[in-house]
Amino acid sequence: MAEHKKIQIAATGSWVPSHRVTNEMLAKKLDTTDEWIVSHTGIHARHVAQAGETTASAAVHASRIALERAGVAADELGCIVLATSTPDYTLPSTACLVHRELKAGRAAAFDVSAACTGFVYAMDIARGLMGRDPRPTLVIGADLMTRIVDWTDRNVCVLFGDGAGAVVLKWGSGDAGLGESILRVDSEGFFALRREGGNRHHLSEQVDAPSGRSFLHMEGKPVFNFAVKAIDEVVTELLEKSGMTLDQVKLIVPHQANFRIIDAAARRLKTGADKFFLNIAEVANTSAASIPLALDALVNANRLQAGDYLIFVGFGAGLTYGGVLVRWGCSAPLAVV
Repeated sequence: MAEHKKIQIAATGSWVPSHRVTNEMLAKKLDTTDEWIVSHTGIHARHVAQAGETTASAAVHASRIALERAGVAADELGCIVLATSTPDYTLPSTACLVHRELKAGRAAAFDVSAACTGFVYAMDIARGLMGRDPRPTLVIGADLMTRIVDWTDRNVCVLFGDGAGAVVLKWGSGDAGLGESILRVDSEGFFALRREGGNRHHLSEQVDAPSGRSFLHMEGKPVFNFAVKAIDEVVTELLEKSGMTLDQVKLIVPHQANFRIIDAAARRLKTGADKFFLNIAEVANTSAASIPLALDALVNANRLQAGDYLIFVGFGAGLTYGGVLVRWGCSAPLAVV
């Protein structure tokens, strides 16, 4: 009988800027308080990239940790898939800059634009590519969200932080690995969460000076309602497709957007908020980086054992959403580099 193989997460890595901004620091500049921010979001602090720190450099930092832990050299990779909403350039893709810095040889490299669901989309895309090219694949979520928010808008800027997370995917034997997945979009709500710009107008019609269109805009209530529904739908359907119950899942690792969203989704799923792993209190909403950042936090805290089932679930602008069921395969915690 042929050996059963699945695509597995071989290692994780993450990076956040060293500059930490607390709610108290924001309260000195904005009409807000630590109490208000915590009660409405669950966020206590966020990490903000400084001059010289870019989406590409963040991705490279996280990737090097993941590659070293996995025992994979960059020139062994078949592909680099980078999920981001804050690319360093309109073109080329930021993944190409990461490829250049890592010296990834003959690997392919490209970006995925699916906002806060980007890492989930990238994981599923990578799995498809590995069916044709079995070499290890590097999947990254990296965003510098603080670069695109209006720091005078207290309703939006307090929500976001910067960071990057990465995983190395490899073919492996046994039952551990990536399971059922769901990728979807509710495009009727695309305007509720947006950053305008792009090429809707010819360059000659655009102005050089930044405008309100350059910043991230969010309509809070419709986005909140969408997110709660999306989590419920994705988790429920993944369990149905897998023939499992929620009790069999150790943790749901969601996009870290807002504690109130997670709390409401937990009630819809008839479970407690402790079923979800959250690190939003320290890193805030890091968009495509949030799920791999949370996963690496679990690894570093020795919270996972071989055989544990996890559900990654994302939701974001588009309105994209999706999830993937993962059976963890590492029998011992990975060494911290």
